[in-house]
Amino acid sequence: MKKKTMTMLRKTIIVVLGTMLLLPNMPFIGKDIHHWLDEGYFRYSNLDGSYMITQDFDFKSPGFSTFGFEYFVKNTSPAKENRKLYRLYKINPLCFWRWSYYLRHSIHLDYMDPSVIEQNIAKKKIDTSKVM
Repeated sequence: MKKKTMTMLRKTIIVVLGTMLLLPNMPFIGKDIHHWLDEGYFRYSNLDGSYMITQDFDFKSPGFSTFGFEYFVKNTSPAKENRKLYRLYKINPLCFWRWSYYLRHSIHLDYMDPSVIEQNIAKKKIDTSKVM
């Protein structure tokens, strides 16, 4: 191939890849993509599972914030180990449409395996057959 054709091909590839990476991470477009692909994926909880929330991406839903968890801690005064909010999903760098969400919210919270939270919830439940 000619040198001019190669440079045009490189520029085209760079523009297409740049568009693929930037467009899904734009605020309005990204929220629609999250709504279609990630509904129910972004889950958060404290250690014992007494506070759990799943981020939804509906048109009228507010963005993710820890204010609800802070209010929960203020009103219920849980044990010290239950005053920390964890994300229940792993950061996957191959999902490029989530990058802006990861940078804004996910990197600020530690990861906790959901099975640990489920085990803590199961420990907390009371066996009604023994009580009655």
